[in-house]
Amino acid sequence: MSWRPAGGIKLSRLPPIALSIALAGLPELAWSESSLQREERIKAALVFKLVKFVNWPAAAMSGREPIQICALGESRVGEALSAVDGKPARDRLAQFRKIAGLTVNEIKGCHVLYIPANAREIGNGLPGHLRGRGVLTVSDASDFARRGGMIGLVQNENKLSCEINLRSARESGIEPGAPLLELAVIIE
Repeated sequence: MSWRPAGGIKLSRLPPIALSIALAGLPELAWSESSLQREERIKAALVFKLVKFVNWPAAAMSGREPIQICALGESRVGEALSAVDGKPARDRLAQFRKIAGLTVNEIKGCHVLYIPANAREIGNGLPGHLRGRGVLTVSDASDFARRGGMIGLVQNENKLSCEINLRSARESGIEPGAPLLELAVIIE
């Protein structure tokens, strides 16, 4: 499966092999269509795959600690992301953590932070203390990248694509890799 900048991924026409590729890295997960919808699983797989295409500042990735993938509150994408706990991610292991809020103490140690679209904490945009912390922020909230988030998962009809706020990412010392930049819509 590949990202497509404007066209996105057609979820309803995604062949089974492409879904398998999208979920590669999450091979031992047993989801049923009734427990987690296909769309949420694909979003979770994409969030996990972003780890391969992003470079964090050295201070954020010191030692051999796991890459912490955090999810705010209760959401189906967050539930699907919990399955990445203990899976290989780059040269480390992924560690999943659910957080209750966006306070400095809650986000401490997070490398990737998924924020669900319905999170009231981002109603007026991202809190200022999230900027410059070396935390990759990802959400499926409307206009997330345009409101200061780093990567917005955008769904139009049956297509999923992403927008990257390059300025926001770079202010946090996060550098999206060339393959990701080539395939995403860049917001500055």
